[in-house]
Amino acid sequence: MVRGEHVEVDLRLRRTSARGWGPWTEAIVILGPLPDSPVSWHVDDPVAVGLSVTRGPVDADFVDIDRINLRPVRFRTEAFWGLEGEIIVLHAERATTELALPPALTEPVHERLVAQLLQTNGQG
Repeated sequence: MVRGEHVEVDLRLRRTSARGWGPWTEAIVILGPLPDSPVSWHVDDPVAVGLSVTRGPVDADFVDIDRINLRPVRFRTEAFWGLEGEIIVLHAERATTELALPPALTEPVHERLVAQLLQTNGQG
């Protein structure tokens, strides 16, 4: 992670849709090599992320991310690794995505997301 190489991280992901927050679902975030590779996400259940059931598994890039921050775990339903953890929040104009992952990975993944998604947009 620290060396900027290709990394795939298993985590829980949820997204906003026109109907509000979707459920937490198992996902993979793919961090391509630094400095300017895309950051992608994969889920097997398209309905859980607000997409058509006929579409099949979802592979998509994070695009147009305006801001990335950390927030504390607030509810037991999102405390997959304990109530003392933090959630990574990716803000975009059309959707917000939250990522829950083990505490030891939260800060390194957060830093890597900022480096790849914000600094390449001139926001870092």
